[in-house]
Amino acid sequence: MDFAEIARYIFIGLFAVYTLITYVGSTLHDRRALKGVYAVQNVITFAIHLIGYIVLYLGADDMKYIVLYIIEFAMLFATIVVYDIVYPKASRLLVNNMVLLEVVGFIFIARINYDEAVRQLVLAAIGTVITFFVPAILRNVKQMRNWGWAFAAIGFVAIAIVPIFGRTVNGADLAIRFGDAFSIQPSEFVKILFVLFVASVFNKLRSFKQILIVSGIALAHIGILLVSRDLGTALIFFVAYIVMIFVATHKFYYLAAGVGAGFLGGFIATKIFSHVQSRIDAWRDPFKDYQGSGWQVARSLFSIAAGGWIGTGLGKGLLSSIAYIENDMMFTAISEEMGGIVSIAILLICLNNLILMMGIASRCNTLFYRLIAVGLGTMYGFQVFLTVGGSIKLIPLTGVTLPFVSYGGSSLIASLIMFALINGMYTMREE
Repeated sequence: MDFAEIARYIFIGLFAVYTLITYVGSTLHDRRALKGVYAVQNVITFAIHLIGYIVLYLGADDMKYIVLYIIEFAMLFATIVVYDIVYPKASRLLVNNMVLLEVVGFIFIARINYDEAVRQLVLAAIGTVITFFVPAILRNVKQMRNWGWAFAAIGFVAIAIVPIFGRTVNGADLAIRFGDAFSIQPSEFVKILFVLFVASVFNKLRSFKQILIVSGIALAHIGILLVSRDLGTALIFFVAYIVMIFVATHKFYYLAAGVGAGFLGGFIATKIFSHVQSRIDAWRDPFKDYQGSGWQVARSLFSIAAGGWIGTGLGKGLLSSIAYIENDMMFTAISEEMGGIVSIAILLICLNNLILMMGIASRCNTLFYRLIAVGLGTMYGFQVFLTVGGSIKLIPLTGVTLPFVSYGGSSLIASLIMFALINGMYTMREE
């Protein structure tokens, strides 16, 4: 039995213990006990990181994996230390979960494509440095709550230029390229601007007319995303808006109207946009066009089934048979090589993040900050649902990333900023 075979059982044990202690930590209030939870989380996280890269090194017999591991370790360790020193009142559970998910992403991206892993590390480092300033900005720049229309204008322009100047990615107009080595996906950052816009306007909600205006702007955002064939992000915007309007007004008829409008809009979209209907057809029967539109979903189901409960072992799967796996189907990769038990543990960790976010939202005294926390939490939770649901054929495949895990610099940096904003509000509340 080689080390990769042994490692898959170690991974199961480590992820199981991490998940259990994370949920236990969510119920604790004693600071000494919580420090013990944080320490165990960190030890398990770095053990997973180390074992993962040992497996990759032994499989490839290439020192470049050791070098990459050392640099990643330094960055992740620095993340924890900086948060602990600069923001001692931040939610360490949220920070530790974020670092663990980054570790999983680093391991699997390096396993799939080393060059992409290097790029992901560089962008992660840039994003992490940026996010160190986010809580301080949120705490000190109180005028942000009055910048709603500026957020809307910047966000609308950013996604509006994508269909004109954008580069097609996986059949959708998603990214704007600058030269051969750098591109940006504006919709990932516009998600944050959109939440800030809605929170700002609804913070001073006075009339039904305001709701109509904001709804019209939200619909314009969603319409551009549909034209760009970015179906997943359009759904995320829509769901976040419906939840935020309900939290702002406490009116159930707005929630019911939103759900009804969503079904009606979805029906109309299938008639207007051919790519929406093709996604639904592939979901209904991926084997009907197995070599075409159904290939990704069908191969994902085969891979998940091949992994079973304990996985085939890191580096032992046939991940290259699935197109864009490092972007859209990382849950499939984890399920095949680490198995169903680890996949469920990761889902539970993502759920824990959502619970922590909504808990922070409930403790915000100001409606503006509460709406930001609810909006960002909804976007995060629904994005996880979309990517996992598409991988297991629960819903049509939408092509969104698994936050912190999937390859993509824009997605990673935007996710880091989202978590930093949440932690900024948590810090303000604790202080």
